[in-house]
Formats: sequence, C-alpha cells, structure tokens
Amino acid sequence: MAEIIDYGRFAERLAADRPVLQLLDEVQREWGYEDPGGEPLVTRAGEAPGYEPDESDPVPAALVEWWDSPVNSFAFRPRLYWTHSVWPPSGPDSLDDPPGDEIRVFMAEYQYLNQWGYLASEAHLPDPKVLVSSFDGWVVQSRSVSEFFLQLAMERLPATFGWSFRVRRAEVEAAPAIVERLQAAYRDIGLLPWQEAGTDALTYGGPDVLIRHGRGPGADFAVVVQARTREALVQALDTLGVAWTDEGISAPQEVPLPTEDLGPASFAEGDADDRLRWTVASTAAASGVPAVPDVPALRGLADRTAAAADRDATTVVAGDSAGRVHVWAADGAELDVQKPHRAPVTAVTCYRGPHGTRSVVSGDAHGVVRWWPAQGPLPRVPLARRRSPVAALATASLETGPALAAAWADGLVRAWDLTSGESADLRIGTGIEALALRPEGSLRVTTAHGTAELRLDVERLWPARSLRLRLAEIDWGSLWAARGPAHEVPGLIAKLASDDEDTAQAAVKRLYELLAYRGSASPSAAVHAVPFLVERMLIPTNRARNTLLLLIADIADGPGDAQDAVKEALPSLLHLQNDENSSIRWAAAELVRNCGAATGT
Repeated sequence: MAEIIDYGRFAERLAADRPVLQLLDEVQREWGYEDPGGEPLVTRAGEAPGYEPDESDPVPAALVEWWDSPVNSFAFRPRLYWTHSVWPPSGPDSLDDPPGDEIRVFMAEYQYLNQWGYLASEAHLPDPKVLVSSFDGWVVQSRSVSEFFLQLAMERLPATFGWSFRVRRAEVEAAPAIVERLQAAYRDIGLLPWQEAGTDALTYGGPDVLIRHGRGPGADFAVVVQARTREALVQALDTLGVAWTDEGISAPQEVPLPTEDLGPASFAEGDADDRLRWTVASTAAASGVPAVPDVPALRGLADRTAAAADRDATTVVAGDSAGRVHVWAADGAELDVQKPHRAPVTAVTCYRGPHGTRSVVSGDAHGVVRWWPAQGPLPRVPLARRRSPVAALATASLETGPALAAAWADGLVRAWDLTSGESADLRIGTGIEALALRPEGSLRVTTAHGTAELRLDVERLWPARSLRLRLAEIDWGSLWAARGPAHEVPGLIAKLASDDEDTAQAAVKRLYELLAYRGSASPSAAVHAVPFLVERMLIPTNRARNTLLLLIADIADGPGDAQDAVKEALPSLLHLQNDENSSIRWAAAELVRNCGAATGT
C-alpha cells in the first residue's frame, strides 16, 4: 500500500458525478479486498429462483444493479459482512412498519437486531433512501440504496483488512479532549451517521485512516480507529492523544500474499532446484507447444487474447479481452463458450482425458486460474488466484495422471497433480512466454532466449500425493468436526506435509479447533484423522511436530473411539519421550498421561 489515501477528502469523492458502485469498487480495493475470481456464493436468482420484479411489485433499479454487479463483494464473500440478504425485499421481521407506509427489507443483521429497507411508497424510484430499525423506530440510514452499500462496506471491510484500535466509552468520557482533537484534526467523510444497535457513529477521515465516533448509548467503544497501515493507525492515535500499547492494536485478519521478487528465468544444463524437484536436461529444446489448427471461428475472433490446442490438435480453445473462453473441435464445430473471468484472458490450455472428455484451463490478467470440463458447469471456486497476471499454461497426462503447470508474470510456476490436487511452487523466474508439459515427465519453459527442458522428479514434486489420495477415500463430509461437517479436515492434514513452517503450524492450529476434545463427545472426524496425524508425526522433517503431538495428546484426553485410536498408535510414539527437542518430550509426556488417565466417560 505505497499510495496514501486521504479519507479526509472522501466527501469530495462521494459528491463527484459518477456511479457510486465505481466508488465502492475503489474503496474495496484500497482496503485490500480482491476479487476472488470465482462465481458468486450468493445471487438473487439463488435466493428466489424464478422471481423477477414487475410493475405491481417494483424493486429499485439500484438494488438490482448491486445484486448483479461484479464489484458486489457481499455476493462473493458474505462472511465479511455478518449480515443476511433478503431477496425479494419483504416486510420487516417482528417490527412495525412506520405510520402510513410499509418497509421493504433487503438486508438484516444475523440476529435481525438491525434491518435495512426502503419505503414501499418509494419502491418505484431508481435509488431511494434506506431506513434502518433502531431503538427509536425506523430512521434514515443512507441517502440512497447505492450509498448504503458503500457505507456498509466501509463499516465492515476495514475490520478484516485494516489495523484497528478501540477506545472504550469510559476512557473518552474521562478525557473529552480526545473528541475535541478528533473534530479539529479530521474531517467528516460525508456519509450519514451509522445507526446500529444504538451506536449513532459519525465517521471522520484522514491519511489512510477512518475514525468512528460512537455517540449513541449502544456504543461500547466511543472511538474506533481503523487504518490501512500500522503507521497510519499509530499516527492517528498520537494525534488524538490516546494512550496505546502494542497489545491493544489488532492486526489485519487477512493480508494478501505478496508477489515473488524474482529475476529473469535463466538455465544451464545440470541446474536443479534446492530440493531436486527439477533438473535442467537441455537448454536447446523445441518448445513442445501444440500447433493451433486453423479454425475459421478462431480467425474471426477479433478480440482474441490467447489460443491453444490439445496435444493431438483435436480441440482448440481461445480466450478474449472480455473474459470469455471459446472451445471448438478441430473441424470448426463449436463445443462451448463460457465467461469464467472478469479480466482479459491471458493464457489457455486444454486436454483430452482417457475417455475422450475435454477439460479446459484458462488464466487472466488478475492472476486467476480456472479449470472446468468443456460443456460442463464452471466450479464456483477458481483453481488458483495470485496477484500477478497468468503468463502461460500447459497440461499433459503423466504416468501419475493429468497434470497442469501455470506460470505467473512474477516468475512463479505452480505444478498440479490434478488427480490428488497436490501442487508445488517452483520459483523459476520472470519472462516466461510459454510452457509445455511432456508425458514422459518434463516441463519445457520458453523465454525470449529459447526453450529449456526441465526433467521433473514427481516423487519430490508432490510428496503428499499419496496422502491426499488416501484422504480422498474417506467421506469427510459425512463426518463431524467441532464446528460442523468435516470438509476442511483433509486439506488441513495435507498441509501438515508442507515444507513451509507457517503453513504447517497454521494447519495444526485449525485442526486443534476442529478435532480436539472439549468436554463433550469427541468429533467423529477425529478417529479417522488420528492415523494420518500419527503418520505425519513420525516424519522427522515435519515442520510442526511439537504442536502436532500436543494435538494428538488432546485428542487422547477425550472419550470414545478417538481416544482408542490414539492408544492403538501410542507404541509408535513412545520414543518421542527421548526426543532431543524439549517441547516434543513434554508433549510426549502429556500424551502418555492422557492415554493412561483419560476416563473415557
């Protein structure tokens, strides 16, 4: 976030003559929200299949536009908002309509403590004002529907993507000069006060910072400071004269992964990466990219941005600047047209499976990679998304099955085993113009200086491949973790094999939340997970052994089959009582104690 955004001038941006959704898009990006690149999780068609407003039941045009807009972050990530959508708009829940009119609610807080809607008498207007249920009845929240969604995003997104500090009401009441300094140093951003559970919060802006002054009786925190950077947060706190500590500062819950800082790709015969996953066999190879048949429709695609063919030249695929992907048979018959991207397509590839099924992979300028069966539905979630344009794609059927390689403009190449979902990141370098996977297990990388052939060692490339395949044999969706169905568990177990310590440790932390015994029945997924956890624990190079052993010990502290599964594996873990790592010795002692002392009742 090198550019500083002065929200003290936000009122000027708000008053500009342009669509509010455009401003919404800008604000979301400024705070770190990124288009996830897949399909919306929530749609108005999905909320009420077949419903379309008519003249007898009008819906403001601005509400329909928001629902269908690609910048609607609620549709793609509703959990950022902690609200329910209501479509079609309906009467309020457990609340009286205002005198002489009716409310049409289109969004509500999870417990319906707050509901937002417009007046039925104004439903014919393109962008009517929005009212909110409050302690004093229905009051005006926003001057228009479109402005409401902008304001809602500014209320919710900084909590996830920004740095935060909260000042309790008692502290501000004891030091009223804090508010005086706030009003003197910062400017109202031009939106109406936010009315939620009696907060009546007016928002002020400054360089990279938003400051809410909660004036209503429901505001536990009279001042909330949220900033795009830690430096901006600290500067605002010092300006307000607020005493702060590091412990009181909340860091962003999400931080976008950075792009790689790699130099140009360069190869010499015999070169290899540090884990011998690839070795340069030749620096003078042919490109290996299949020639694209001369399909008439391809020639007529004026806005074409990328084109490719499968290995046998039986299928042609092309992408265009509008994010569409077209698929033809080599004889020119159109097989499929999809719009999987919201940015220009920058790379495409396709392959035919052993039974003649066609699969398509495409990448775009926003770094999104999509994979789907030709003439089939688009998966909701993309295969990958990074903050760098996709530069090249390649597919092939190796001895292990179908594989995919994708290169991004920042020089990272990711290779997938598509059967298991296992992937590997290869930091090869920038300037990649084309990739070609070969059935014998090599990757050809073409730059402006020629093509190098990299011989792949698939065992080292995908060390957790067999683990993922064995995990896939279990119907985890039918099992329960501590917080619902155990869909998340197999992916987390696979991450325990990561050579990145942060990734492995984060997986253990999340597995602890899902599998550990908490005083009631053990999650049913735990008993199926235990053999995999023990297996990972017995690998000396595992990067999360100390915390992983504690997880196994805590599972043993519970009743039932999960404890029995740990007891069965205990002999294989006893040697860890003599491990050179003191934290592992301590965890091993806990494990032994829990296996012997747990009541199982």
